[in-house]
Amino acid sequence: MANTYNIFPLKKHLSVISLCTASLLLSVSPTVAEEATKLDELVVSAGRFAIEAEKLGSATTIITQEQIENSGTTYAADLLRSQPGIAINRTGGPGGLTQLRLRGAEGNHVVVVIDGIEVNNPVQGEFDFSNLLAEDIERIEILRGPQSASWGSNALAGVINITTKKASKGFSASAKAQYGSFNSKLFSGRVAAGNDYARLAMTLTHQDTDGYNVSDFGTEDDGDENTTFSAKGDIDVTKNFNISGVFRYLRHNLDFDNQDFAFPATATQGLVIDTNNETRRRELYAKTEATLKLFDDRWIHKAFITGVDTKSSNYQDELLSSGNNGERLNYGYSSQFTFETPSFANARHTIIGLVEKETEKFRNTVPSNAAQAQEFERDITGYVAEYRLDLFDSLFLTGAYRFDDNDRFEDAETYRLTTAYLLKDTGTRFHASYGKGITNPTFFEQFGFSPDRFDGNPNLIPEESIGWDFGIEQSLFNKRLVVDVTYFESNLENEIVSTFDFATFRSSVDNLREKSERKGVEVSFTAKPTDHLDIIGAYTYTDSVEVRNGMELLEVRRPEHTASLDVTYRFLEDRARVSAGVVYNGKSEDLEFISSTPETRVTLDDYTLFRLSGSYDISERVRWFGRLENVFDENYEEVFGFNTPGFAAYTGVKINLGN
Repeated sequence: MANTYNIFPLKKHLSVISLCTASLLLSVSPTVAEEATKLDELVVSAGRFAIEAEKLGSATTIITQEQIENSGTTYAADLLRSQPGIAINRTGGPGGLTQLRLRGAEGNHVVVVIDGIEVNNPVQGEFDFSNLLAEDIERIEILRGPQSASWGSNALAGVINITTKKASKGFSASAKAQYGSFNSKLFSGRVAAGNDYARLAMTLTHQDTDGYNVSDFGTEDDGDENTTFSAKGDIDVTKNFNISGVFRYLRHNLDFDNQDFAFPATATQGLVIDTNNETRRRELYAKTEATLKLFDDRWIHKAFITGVDTKSSNYQDELLSSGNNGERLNYGYSSQFTFETPSFANARHTIIGLVEKETEKFRNTVPSNAAQAQEFERDITGYVAEYRLDLFDSLFLTGAYRFDDNDRFEDAETYRLTTAYLLKDTGTRFHASYGKGITNPTFFEQFGFSPDRFDGNPNLIPEESIGWDFGIEQSLFNKRLVVDVTYFESNLENEIVSTFDFATFRSSVDNLREKSERKGVEVSFTAKPTDHLDIIGAYTYTDSVEVRNGMELLEVRRPEHTASLDVTYRFLEDRARVSAGVVYNGKSEDLEFISSTPETRVTLDDYTLFRLSGSYDISERVRWFGRLENVFDENYEEVFGFNTPGFAAYTGVKINLGN
């Protein structure tokens, strides 16, 4: 396939970041390693400096490396769909556009961070989870509720913070091969090394599948190919000074089918039709960060620079039909200072400050007129102040404020207040949060795109949301059973919506005047009845309503009820593992695009999916694994008109070398 990756101005900045990162990574000796640090009790996504989970007032879920391995899944989205508050929708088969909605919000209302890099697409504003393979992920943090006070735009509903695997002690290497349904193949290789002063890990993963026909028409299968390379490392220049680097490259090719919007109306209008379409994506991410710790780690300084460079090209019958380039350059400085006042409530004080500058660029690579041929750019400067107060080692308070100076639209102010109260004698923890979040207009929404079907609006203002939640977490039987129940509410103002005109076949966009309301309940539990049995469950009720012209409408693709249950059993001295999982997705509404208006709704039926997976350690270094998905061959839709996979089976082997 032709590689049409273009070079454009901000590329030079990303090249500098990549060069610094590569120099750092290549300077690490491949014969040394470090001891991995367990961070299960720390949450990094809250305020960008780690905080103990029990002190966090925001509702949080952590997916551990063990849970990821037990699931055996290929895509990170399938790990997330079983978590509280999350709804996942994939347009058809593997590699199809995969959106994550948190607490009834939109896909671009969630910030996604990988190894400290915000990976939301600079053009569309949201992250497409179809690109993210689970192979190299060590840990996922899900932080629910408005987080813009720390993370700025797009953190209106929460943050998904993803950490990839790092080096372990001694030289280590691994290789993995998997084969399964739809002629699906996955190959992955990893090397890691480090010593007391430097660490390095590199992973290369290639996955491809013939797929299946996501349309009810025709016979052509829609395949997917994904190649991801990542490298991360760090060097202790001195005992207190560390430099780290991250580099990540993605090459993704996807065959896809479209909904039929032809005029005059056809028998298939609004349904997915079999077409010869392909999307080719190239994405590059890089980060360099310097950390200085003073006074026994009481004063921590961080200076960072990150770069994102994305290119997407769409082809129809091998001819380029649309495409865009997007870039983001972000750099800044943050500082955390901690001190104690034992004579006053045994208090511990933490003060955090952050200043960051962000530049984003967008270019339509298939313009239909001179205006769309321009390259658009916007700058944002953010100022953050945060204060954390621990009292009597049981009451934990946090307050954060952020001001964003925007050059293309209104400036924005956001804030967050949280509290957590721990009763150690009873194992009870109360947690609550209140905050304001924002999502800026996307480049598409501001400036439109080709081919001449979407008119931009440069006068848009950021969407705003004020949300709060309150929950109780209860630990029993020496933490062998932990249950958390959380109630949440939020509203959405200045919602950006598009209106489609069938007469001109064009869309326009504007801010709504009405408020939209979201509320619900999240329930989760973890149980460990024995040392060999783990049980994890979740249930979410979501009431998400959009108000347009005084009319209340249920938000599309957001089911009222979702639930999940995962059970893992280890035996034969932990050499063998069996895991069973079930996910329930309740009824939801979607747009049908069949009648004379796109607002006509259709109800998607509820569905239940069962998964079985297992593994066996043949030797100390060789592991066999297998997985069955959609065990009972459920027929369902996540997006109207798009077929989904039936029963599928996968098996493979993983070989570990070194430690």
